[in-house]
Amino acid sequence: MWTLSGFINYLCNIQILIFMKITLYTQSKKDYAPINIRLRDGRKVDAKALTPFFVNPDRFKDGILKQHRTPARADAKIKRQIKEKNDTVIKLQNDIDNLINEVKKQFNNRNDYETINSRWLKNIVNIKKERTPTKLVKYFDVYFKDKKTSLRKSTIKKLKTFQSRLKKYEAKEGIIYIAEIDKGFKNNLIKWLDEEGYAHNTKVQTFKVIVTICNHAKEKNKPTHSDLSSLISGLKYQSTIHIYLNLSEIEKIKDVKLDDLRLDYARDWLLISCNTAQRMSDFLKFTKKNIIEIDDDSFLDIKQEKTDTPVYVYLNDNVKEILEKYDGDFPPIFANNVGSNETIYNRLIKRVCENAKINEIVKANLRQTKNNRYSVVEVPKYKAVSSHIGRRSYATNYYGKMSTELLMSATGHKSERQFLAYVKLAQIDRAKALAKAYKQLSMNKDVKLSIVKESSNS
Repeated sequence: MWTLSGFINYLCNIQILIFMKITLYTQSKKDYAPINIRLRDGRKVDAKALTPFFVNPDRFKDGILKQHRTPARADAKIKRQIKEKNDTVIKLQNDIDNLINEVKKQFNNRNDYETINSRWLKNIVNIKKERTPTKLVKYFDVYFKDKKTSLRKSTIKKLKTFQSRLKKYEAKEGIIYIAEIDKGFKNNLIKWLDEEGYAHNTKVQTFKVIVTICNHAKEKNKPTHSDLSSLISGLKYQSTIHIYLNLSEIEKIKDVKLDDLRLDYARDWLLISCNTAQRMSDFLKFTKKNIIEIDDDSFLDIKQEKTDTPVYVYLNDNVKEILEKYDGDFPPIFANNVGSNETIYNRLIKRVCENAKINEIVKANLRQTKNNRYSVVEVPKYKAVSSHIGRRSYATNYYGKMSTELLMSATGHKSERQFLAYVKLAQIDRAKALAKAYKQLSMNKDVKLSIVKESSNS
């Protein structure tokens, strides 16, 4: 026997079943399209909202996701990959079903004063930005913002180069979502980088940057793919070709007569770099204000820009001789803008070395103007000279003649491995340096070593 209120509720529920309808659909044809939800109730209600879910439209119909099929005779690896994909599909389907149930629940339990419209539906769906799929290229900006106090401008500039490179990839292959960066993505990106003519080490560095950005997203609770950790597996840097100026070549540069005043300034800066082991970003900022005296010796008291490492740079007689030309100061710079200053310096030192007849034919990894890519070519040495050559020359020319630890204190390297990357001696020269070190050790073989015992009172 029905009560009046029970009968009314029954009729209402029938009406809801008849007239209320929820539809899920996509409007975009992109591989990763947002899902929209539509709630209709007769002619009274037609509300729409964007859900926090994204799908491949080809695998989604009437609110149901199609699972991936396992190919016949698939091996264990393929089966595992298919299972991982379907686990993601099942989870997303559960989330979609839960959303539909929540909308139904809220609609059935609505208050009389509530107006059912798109705003009401959006509040139910409750789209949150952090739940939307995270795009890799855009997440670079999140990374820059979060790391703005710890990243140097030069580092951000380099990272933006990788960001731009990935934008070019997206223009051809589609948007990169962090959650979808897997082995398949790795293979596609390698293929694209090869087609674009990028060097091997550039490819390796690109993947290392991607993993760095994705790991940051992971720390912020963004979803990442289980394949992420294997993205750089098997990718190793190849040894690169770098040149240096030996002592006789440095002497030729010192003695060459130059008619152009700016070439003379560039020559002096080049000699300073070969005698101080500092990067261009540091040595072009040297002023006499940095000079201090310690026990009758002159040093530069600086903090390296790239590593934020404080170092005391010894000013040897070669540098002091240059300073005398400028009344105890360093040569003038070429422009007030840092970028322009460094570009001009790089161009001028090539001309200086050409005038000094530094023209031995060498192999060098140089940027080609045709495709803006690096490749190994044979050129006269002066064409391969760049700003970093002074730092490499210092490390190479003094390696084996001074202790590595002391040389590292000048270059600012944290590890011997990093330092040795700058030492460009041929293998036979390394062998000679090793033999010399052994001979020096044997000369001191009669020196007796004693063990100093700690005092019991210490």
